[in-house]
Amino acid sequence: MVAGLKEPYMSRVESVLSLQGGFDMSHRVRHILKSVLDDLYELGKNVKKGELQRQMKELKKEKVSHFIHTSTTKVRYERAAMKFADYLEERGIKRKRHLNKLDTEQLKQVIDDYFKKLAEEKYSKTTIKVHVCALEKTLAIVRPDIRDYLANDENRIRWWSAGVESRKRGSYVIPNKIREKLKEEHRMIAEAQSLAGFRVREIARAEVDRLNHQIIIHKAKGGRTRILDFSHRRETFEKLASLIEKLKEMHYEQHLKEYYKDIKNACKALGEEYRASHAFRYEYVEKRVEQLKENKEELKDLLNKYNADEETKSYADDENNIDRAVDFVLTREIGHNRLKMSRYYYK
Repeated sequence: MVAGLKEPYMSRVESVLSLQGGFDMSHRVRHILKSVLDDLYELGKNVKKGELQRQMKELKKEKVSHFIHTSTTKVRYERAAMKFADYLEERGIKRKRHLNKLDTEQLKQVIDDYFKKLAEEKYSKTTIKVHVCALEKTLAIVRPDIRDYLANDENRIRWWSAGVESRKRGSYVIPNKIREKLKEEHRMIAEAQSLAGFRVREIARAEVDRLNHQIIIHKAKGGRTRILDFSHRRETFEKLASLIEKLKEMHYEQHLKEYYKDIKNACKALGEEYRASHAFRYEYVEKRVEQLKENKEELKDLLNKYNADEETKSYADDENNIDRAVDFVLTREIGHNRLKMSRYYYK
């Protein structure tokens, strides 16, 4: 037993140290990583984290726990570890024998490349921190030679500092997964926001015009009424119209406190930074920008319907200025006056 630790902590630490030898070379890496997390949770779920940290500090002069103590943390680490496993498989590293063929320096490079990829995908600093911790819990047990590299503060800071600043601006990294975690009524609200860029209370003020494939939002922010035209997005319109009608019947706006709480819990479970419900409005804008650039027929039609001047209309055929035409349409759709406000959502 490890000297200096009281029961039951001594045997638990020994269990962690022995995990690395229990896997066959043919086992898939993703299953190994998940198994390690399962074991760490079983070892830690009934242990008081603070007491264990104090015991470890007495032994190693380091206040740390090697275990996982809550189911929420386990789920967050598992999501991160499975994304890393996906990345490994893309590089042909599917089984333990493939992982073991990499020498220490090669594995360090794989890890560096992975965190660079997360940063390029606009993961937040907070989310990248979760991924670093997940690999330190799992990969460092399967490959002990990489433990110090993952624990090195300079490396950790380098990895997560490349992430997006921690803020409530922007869409969620995996918005569909967030919505899947929500209760049915809350999922419907989030989906309506992502399909039309609604502020959350605007759904209650929305009128469905099925004849003209339009959504009219009465007395929105600033007392303005705006019209969203879905003539070129009829399938989306039918889905959105149904959601609006159902949510209004449910009087969804009376339960928004529970909605925000549900989103927050989903974010914790998935290791996402909480950005409230406005993130679904960002999601709409970010997707809509690409839709309008790809479908110039729709862009030109909406410039006419939203009463753009002739100069703005001309931008639709000018690749150097098409952003200005897109900004005009988006500003009308999300309910702002100033053209530059749309870029706040996607730049």
